[in-house]
Amino acid sequence: MSVHEASQDPENIDLGTEESELTHFPAGLPGFEDLKRFKFVSQADIRPFLWLKSLDEPTIALPVINCLLVNPEVLSGITDDHLKLIGSSERNLVEPYYVLKVNSTTKLITANTKAPIIVNTQTRQGYQILLDVKGVKVDEPLNNLLKPVDKD
Repeated sequence: MSVHEASQDPENIDLGTEESELTHFPAGLPGFEDLKRFKFVSQADIRPFLWLKSLDEPTIALPVINCLLVNPEVLSGITDDHLKLIGSSERNLVEPYYVLKVNSTTKLITANTKAPIIVNTQTRQGYQILLDVKGVKVDEPLNNLLKPVDKD
């Protein structure tokens, strides 16, 4: 199953047997402000992508990827004010995620690098933030973020 295929019917995303903790978004997510409880769901056939599945509304699931896999520098754009939103004072307690979008026609995957989701790894409290950093985009092609692999 591809991310594109699964994104067509979010209700069919299996919450699976792999353990994942509930993540609470006190402010919800932009566009989904009433939805507060989410779970990150990992499926072997689409790794390293994950689903951010709403437990309040089963028709809502967002494809995401851990930012650190494609852009470790994202942590430098997270401010102390951002950390306060998730009850943290330390960047090493933050899991950052990009929300992905799959173009149904071209199958191009883009990442919202302007507004990553950050999660406090201790409290599992999350928030979608806006970065005030030059060069970040709402629709950055995922291929642009991937580093070439040396073939030595």
